[in-house]
Amino acid sequence: MELVGQDLRHYRIEAKLGAGGMGVVYRARDTHLDRFVAIKVLPAAMMVNSERRTRFVQEAKAASALSHPNIITIHDIDTAEFEGHSVDYIAMEYVQGKTLDQLIGRKGLRLTDVLKYASQVAGALAAAHAVGIVHRDLKPGNIMVTEQGAVKLLDFGLAKLTEPLEADVFAATESVKLDIAPQTEEGTIIGTVAYMSPEQAECHRVDQRSDIFSFGAVVYEMVTGRRAFSGDSKLSTLASILPKDPVPTGEQADRMPRELESIIARCLRKSPERRWQSMADVKIALDDLQDQIDSGKLEGAASAAAGPSTTARVFRWLWPALVLLALATGVYAGSRLFKTHPPSFERLSFRRGDVNSAKFASDGQTIVFSAQWDRDPSRIFSTRIGSRESSALNLPDARLLSISSSGEMAVLLGGSAPGTLARVPLAGGAPREILDNVRDADWAPSGDNLAIVRAVGRNYRIEFPIGHVLYESHGRPAQGSDVPPDSLRVSPKGNAIAFFNYDAEAGDFSVMMVDLHGHVRVLSRGWIAMEGLGWSPKGDEIWFGGARPGEDPALRAVSLDGAERVLMQSPVFVVLYDVARDGRVLVVSSNSRIGIAYMAPDAKEERDLSWLDTSRIFEISPDGKTILFNELSYGTGRNPAIYLRKTDGSPAVRLGDGAHPSLSPDGKWVLCKRKDAGKSELVILPTGAGDVRSLTTPGMDYESVEWFPDGKQVLFTGNEPGHSFRTYMQQVNGGKPVPVTAEGKSAARVSPDQTNAVIIASNKLSLQPLSGGESRAVADVEPGDSVLRWSEDGKFLYLLRREGAGSASIQRLNIASGKIELWRQLRQPDPVGVSFFSASITPDGRSYAYSFQRELTNLYLGTGLK
Repeated sequence: MELVGQDLRHYRIEAKLGAGGMGVVYRARDTHLDRFVAIKVLPAAMMVNSERRTRFVQEAKAASALSHPNIITIHDIDTAEFEGHSVDYIAMEYVQGKTLDQLIGRKGLRLTDVLKYASQVAGALAAAHAVGIVHRDLKPGNIMVTEQGAVKLLDFGLAKLTEPLEADVFAATESVKLDIAPQTEEGTIIGTVAYMSPEQAECHRVDQRSDIFSFGAVVYEMVTGRRAFSGDSKLSTLASILPKDPVPTGEQADRMPRELESIIARCLRKSPERRWQSMADVKIALDDLQDQIDSGKLEGAASAAAGPSTTARVFRWLWPALVLLALATGVYAGSRLFKTHPPSFERLSFRRGDVNSAKFASDGQTIVFSAQWDRDPSRIFSTRIGSRESSALNLPDARLLSISSSGEMAVLLGGSAPGTLARVPLAGGAPREILDNVRDADWAPSGDNLAIVRAVGRNYRIEFPIGHVLYESHGRPAQGSDVPPDSLRVSPKGNAIAFFNYDAEAGDFSVMMVDLHGHVRVLSRGWIAMEGLGWSPKGDEIWFGGARPGEDPALRAVSLDGAERVLMQSPVFVVLYDVARDGRVLVVSSNSRIGIAYMAPDAKEERDLSWLDTSRIFEISPDGKTILFNELSYGTGRNPAIYLRKTDGSPAVRLGDGAHPSLSPDGKWVLCKRKDAGKSELVILPTGAGDVRSLTTPGMDYESVEWFPDGKQVLFTGNEPGHSFRTYMQQVNGGKPVPVTAEGKSAARVSPDQTNAVIIASNKLSLQPLSGGESRAVADVEPGDSVLRWSEDGKFLYLLRREGAGSASIQRLNIASGKIELWRQLRQPDPVGVSFFSASITPDGRSYAYSFQRELTNLYLGTGLK
C-alpha cells in the first residue's frame, strides 16, 4: 500500500521516513493547521493481527497521556479508509534530527553530550513513571536528538499502565516462548533484547525499575560505544543479560568520572531492589555530576567532557590562578569574584490591610493588585515600580485574577468566590460579565482564551478554553466540596495548567498539572499549607509557597519530573502571586491567625477564647459552658490537635489528635476521625477518665462525623471500597453501619427526635428521613450556607451564612414555613483582613462561638530567585 502523495483525512503524506516492526513512519503536512507532522501507520500485513493493533493503539494512548518537553507530542489517533482498507495511524510531532544509534560512534560520545542527553532522557522517563507508565522498549533507536541538542523520547508502543493486577493486555505475549531466530528477524518477545532488564527477559511483571536497567544499558553504550550486553542471537544475548555483568565502563572509556561509572553500575544491577528506585533520583545524580564538572571539582572530568577543546584546557589552568589572585588581593576581591547574591525584595504596599492578588502588567513595570484597606471593600489598584503611591482603578468592587498580554484584566466582581467573572481593559472601561460561579481564572499566553475554575453543583471544573472541561474535582461533603482547585496558572507555552488541589482522602494539598488532553499529573504531595503558584520563566518548574508538617514555610519549586527544591527559606509565610518573564516575582508576606470569639448569654460583647494560633471551633456544649476546637497547625501527621476549653477562660485541655471532632450530648466523649498513610479510623476520646475506643469499620473511609441526640448512635459520611460517599448511622456499642442516604448524597445534623437529618444540595435544604425514603425539600438557601444546629424543640434550624469580607451571620430557618430570618450578626470590631471559618450555637440560641481568620499582608517585588 503506497501512501506517499496520498491523503489520510487532513494529512497529506509527503515522504517515507522509516519503518520498523511496529509501523511505518511518514512525514506529512497537516492541512488544517499548516504544519509538518509525523504519521505512523500499521503496515497492511499486520492489520489482521489483533494483538499488534492493540499494541499500536496502546502506544498512542500511553504517549498522549504525557506532556513533557523530552517526550514526543501525540496530536491525534484515528482510522481512515484507504483503497478499501482501514488504516490505523498516529499523528505526532515532527522532529528533525538523528537517533542516538546514529550518533554513537565506535568510541562513544563526549562526556558533555552523554550527561546532556542522559539527563533529558531521565527526566522524560521520570515524568512517565510519575503517571504509572513504563516504556519497556528503551534503546538508542527510540531516542531522537534534535539539531539543537534536545532529546525526544519516541515509541511508547510497548508501554503499559502499571496496575495492581496479575494480568494485563500483554499477559499472553509475556508468556509466549522466545523465538531464537537471529536478532534481525521479527521476534515474539516484547522489547529489544539487548536493552531488556533481567525481569523483562524472564517474562516477569515489570515496573519502572525495568526502564532504569534499560536506561543504564543505553548510557553504557553512549559512554563506551559498545553494547553492555550482546550476542549472536536473542538467546545468547539473554544469556549475557541474566547471569553476567558488563565490563566496567572505566575499563572501556578514558577519563571517565567514577561517579558516572557508579550511576551506570547501579542502574544495571540484576536485582530490581538493588537498583536506583526512582528515575527522578537518577536525574538528580546526573545533574549533580554535571554541576561538579562545571565547577571544576572533579579532577580530570573537564578534559573528558570537552575532549580536544582548547577552552576547557585553558580554564583548568586558569582556575588555580584565579584562586591565588583572590587570596592575594584579599577577602574583598574574592567576594566580588565569587559571591552569590541572595534574593532581594522591594516593598510595594504600605497601608494596613490584605493584598489578595497582584500581577505584572505586560510592560513589566506596572503592578496591578487588589486589596482591602481598613474597612473598605476589596478594590483594584495600580502602582509603578519605585513608587510608594498607588491609585485605585475606576472599577466596581472586584478582585484581580489575571492580566493578558494585550492588557485586558480578568476580574471577579464583588471580590468573593464563587462569583461573576468579567473582562475589563486595563486602560479603562466598564467590565463585561462572562460567567457566574467562577472561583479563579488565568489568561493563556496568547491573551485570547481564559482557563477557569468554576463550581457546578458540588463539583469544580477546570475549563480551557471556557466550556472545554479538562479536569473535574468531585466535591466531598466534609472537605473537598469547600476546598476547590486553587491558584490556576497556564504554562508559558499554553500547553498545560498548574493548580493546587486538596486531597480529601489524604487530608493534604498537592501541586498538580493537567495538559490540554485532560491528562492529570500529581507533581508534589503532602502539603498542609499552600499559598500562591506560578510557572518559572522557562516553564520547566512550578514555583509556590508551601509547608509540610514540621517544616518551616518557604518558597519552593517542583520540576515537571517531580524534583523539589527550596527557592528561598522564610521565617514567615510567603504567598507567590506572579512570576515575570525575567524571573522577578510578586509576593506578599502574610501575618495570619485563626481565633475564636465567644458570646455568653446576655453579654454585651464577645470574649476571645483563642488558644494557640489556629483555633477552629467545631461545637459549643448545649449549656454554653464548653467549646470543642482543633488547633490546625498542631497535632500528629494529618491529624490536628483536639482541645476542650471552658468558656470561663480557663486553660484549654488537649484530648488527642483527630479531625472533625464532635462532643457527645453528656459532654463525656469526643467523636473524631483519624487519617494516616491511607488508613481511616473513627475514634471516641474521653474528656475525662476513660479509655479510647474505636468504631472503625474495615475499609470504610470517613469524612464528617457527629453524635445522635441520645448519645447511643453516631452519624457519619464516608464511603466503602468501590462505592461513592453516602451517610450512615451506627450504634456506639457495635453493629454494622446502616446507610441513610443514597450514594452521592450526604446528610448531617440529626433532629432532636432522631427522625431526620439535613441535606443541602444545589442551594436547597431538605430533610432526609433516617428510616429511609425520599428527602423532603424545606427551603431555598444561599450558596455556602451550612447547618449549625437544631433548636431545642426541633422547630427551627440555625444556619451559618458567610456574607463577604469581614461579615457573617447566623440565620434561623422555620421548618414549617420555610422562612429564613436573621438571628445573630457576626462582625469583628476590626474587619480588616477578616474571613469567617466556622461557628456553633447553643440550642436556645443565647450563646454562640465562631472562628475567624485575620490575614494582614504586605506586597513585595522580589528579584534574584533562581
